[in-house]
Amino acid sequence: MTSLDKSFAADQPVAAGGPGPSRIIAWVALAILVWGIFHAIGAWGLNNNPLRAVVVLVCVGAFLGFWMVMLAARQRRLARQASAGLESGRQPRDLLP
Repeated sequence: MTSLDKSFAADQPVAAGGPGPSRIIAWVALAILVWGIFHAIGAWGLNNNPLRAVVVLVCVGAFLGFWMVMLAARQRRLARQASAGLESGRQPRDLLP
């Protein structure tokens, strides 16, 4: 488990008053979407070809979609590991390879 995984582990409490990991991820995803729209407008303005803007938006959408699928898979894996640890009486950190 990397230090990034440890800092965003589901079983760790979030500091009082601070944004949680899901809120931070939502803001980053929104910023990437705005960034993609900005670049799509620039690509379209280069020669008024709408296909360029579509390609940029499809790439940004594919990236965000893949990222969200990977985050959902990670969340599901962490939940499964936590429930397996609780059923066996072991702590989730004991289940790590």
